[in-house]
Amino acid sequence: MRPFSLLLLLLLVGLAGWLVWKKLPPEPKPRIPNPPTDPPPPPHDSLSVYYPRSTHACQIVVHTYYALCYDEEHEQPRWTVHLLEGQRLKAGRVRRTQDFRPDPQVASASAQLADYRGSGYDRGHLVPAGDFKWDSLGMSETFFLSNMSPQLHEFNAGIWEAVERTVREWAKQKGRLVVYTGPVLDRIQGKIGASRVSIPRAFYKILYSAAGNETKAVAFLVPHASSKRPPTDFLVSVDSVERLTQIDFYPALPDAIEELAESRVDKRFWLAGAKRH
Repeated sequence: MRPFSLLLLLLLVGLAGWLVWKKLPPEPKPRIPNPPTDPPPPPHDSLSVYYPRSTHACQIVVHTYYALCYDEEHEQPRWTVHLLEGQRLKAGRVRRTQDFRPDPQVASASAQLADYRGSGYDRGHLVPAGDFKWDSLGMSETFFLSNMSPQLHEFNAGIWEAVERTVREWAKQKGRLVVYTGPVLDRIQGKIGASRVSIPRAFYKILYSAAGNETKAVAFLVPHASSKRPPTDFLVSVDSVERLTQIDFYPALPDAIEELAESRVDKRFWLAGAKRH
């Protein structure tokens, strides 16, 4: 073959190859993944298994991380329940929202801001705001007035706050606590506001801890008055609070475990992590 013909043939083959390449779809660009985001907090366990049993008529109200049973006669809960997670407490940085407001979920209407105004009593949290420093929604929902009870300021900012701090310290050490909180509403100390919100004579806080294969339980029962005593002076058995309030806490526990956990105070278990305030 002549050199000219060979050159022409090579040019034609190259042109054909170029035309075929032009018609091919471009290679897809490698996909760059979206930047990672913080995962949402894991869903909280269903609280319904922890609901107490009571002969008192009240409306169960469920919020994101806690539940309560609202008593219209007293304009506050008979009980509240929430799970306190030690690891979440250690990571918490959310500031108090201070957004006190009525609870739209209470069918009969909860207490109002005006009920506390000028009454001489604080809007005392039952489920503490400090237990939800790890979640802004959880923090905000503790400021519903359905979660409040009239408390003397020296009680609210004194012994009651010390009890709450002690419970948080125990949760950090023991991992998870089931926490019940409420007022003692027999022989009330009076009422405040147009809604007639009852002033309790005492408050309780009950804790359950699943420590290995054993369930431990203890209660604080604190008179509604100023006190300089340490929180651990107010430790009592769960049974004693159940008799006083006529509420059966954590009824889902097997009877044998419930009887053992609720009838005595294992001070070695609880006081190992206690701090004197």
